[in-house]
Amino acid sequence: MMTAGDVEKFVRFYNSDFGKKILTKEAEYLKGELKERKKILDVGCGIGYFEEILSELNIVGLDNSKEALEEARKKSDKRFVLGDAEHLGFPNGSFDGAFTVTTLEFLDNYKKAVDEVARVLEPRGKFVAMMLNPESEYFKSHIRRPGSYFGRIKHIHPAEIEGYISKFFATTGGYFLGIRGQEIFDTRDKNLAALYVVKGTKA
Repeated sequence: MMTAGDVEKFVRFYNSDFGKKILTKEAEYLKGELKERKKILDVGCGIGYFEEILSELNIVGLDNSKEALEEARKKSDKRFVLGDAEHLGFPNGSFDGAFTVTTLEFLDNYKKAVDEVARVLEPRGKFVAMMLNPESEYFKSHIRRPGSYFGRIKHIHPAEIEGYISKFFATTGGYFLGIRGQEIFDTRDKNLAALYVVKGTKA
């Protein structure tokens, strides 16, 4: 769960030029994949930057941190819900799109979260899961830092999570978001791409 201290760190990061570049690239990717969807769930929305930037999309943000949601509500008038990724409080088929950004790999039980996403998506619903790529220079540089948020990761192999997602969704996966130092660029090189992204359509 995100603490008040975590919220402050995320606010500082995303208000920095470097953070804004990362966020913009991620938001552009999500928009491209989900722009045709009518009702989208952001599982682990944190401080609500995607809800703010993707204001034209109908997104409901969910997070288990009251502190994060307080910050999110300052940024956007979208609906934010205090909840648990492993027990989503929505009826079956409530959404036609869903996404997670560096969330699944930090959960105790990512399988339960994927089960829940599949449940609340209607047939042909689309799921986009962005996960940290442990092979990347970016990840390796951060994981070594004392107190790094990356140190809280519980599931370090995106391919394992992708395999479980594929039980419910027709999936494709790929590397995304090259980061080297303060430089942001397009790449599919697993040594340079900070993220591994799984896209899936529910059967």
